[in-house]
Amino acid sequence: MSVTYTSPSQILREDCAFLKPQPRIHNQRLTIQHWQLRDLITCPNSSEEFIYVNQNSVNGYNTRTRVTTQIMKDLSFPPTSLTAACGYLAAGGQRSQLMVKQINSNWYAHTTVGGSINNALCISEHLGGTRLLISNNDETIKVYSLPGLQRLTSIQLPTAVNYASVSPDGRKMVAVGDSNQVFLYDISVAGGYQKIGTYTATTEASFSCAWNQSSEKFAVASQDGYVSVWDVRHSEKLCKLGSKQQPQTKGATRCVKFSSSGSIDLLLYSEHVSYVNLVDARTFNDRQVVRVAPLNSDEHISGIAMSPDSKVCFVGMEHSVLEFDVDTITRRSFPSGSLI
Repeated sequence: MSVTYTSPSQILREDCAFLKPQPRIHNQRLTIQHWQLRDLITCPNSSEEFIYVNQNSVNGYNTRTRVTTQIMKDLSFPPTSLTAACGYLAAGGQRSQLMVKQINSNWYAHTTVGGSINNALCISEHLGGTRLLISNNDETIKVYSLPGLQRLTSIQLPTAVNYASVSPDGRKMVAVGDSNQVFLYDISVAGGYQKIGTYTATTEASFSCAWNQSSEKFAVASQDGYVSVWDVRHSEKLCKLGSKQQPQTKGATRCVKFSSSGSIDLLLYSEHVSYVNLVDARTFNDRQVVRVAPLNSDEHISGIAMSPDSKVCFVGMEHSVLEFDVDTITRRSFPSGSLI
């Protein structure tokens, strides 16, 4: 089905504070290889550690001990994409390069998957196994098994694929690319991918998408400065959220994430430079806009990540990582609500 949405963006109250002020600053350098691909920091296991890209290495950093560890060093390529989940870490490059490592063992593998830029990576579980999905500029999503790196299938789309995300329950996948279309897939028990919906985001390409922890809602971040949200139980768009600097290029929404703890219920998205936005993912009526760059200059944002317990939010800059505490007590005391 095709859905077109033209109503105005969501009206938001901005007098809330989901993040506590005064972030902790970690002097770690993060490098951006492609001006539109900004998902280069992740926090898969603990609020005390994040993983990030620095030149031709992927490093881990412990925020308590302030020790940096090279997890992938001296790669033959500077990563354009990064993900970590299910005990694995993967990095992709501009010429279809791929490096995968099991985080708690010495196992690793590297290959080229064909095509062009590996724009984004997604690791998910399926029927007791683990899969790696590679969003490529050659208009495909390549699906591999882990740890065997056996190609299971290749999903053809009508545009270069910039991002794909599998729902936490493993039953759905959403993908976006160099058009304003959003593609929703059903993942069968047998492991096949069947397209069940095509939606319209806004007017330009999208570079990030994410699911909430209940697998009921997904969000898409677009270059024209909007985040669109849908509920899989309804065809109409749930809401459209703007950025602080929209419609300027620096207000492009580059990365979007949901908190993984249901009691926190936050939607987080970054802009091209200087600002991150947090929205109440229960009602989508309340937003906090946080300037993460100095007042007198803009700074590029390389990625955003929330800890698995949703107590900490990390914002990657080019020369540092900001660590914000989430006001979890206030979030857990909020009444639950819904737009539906």
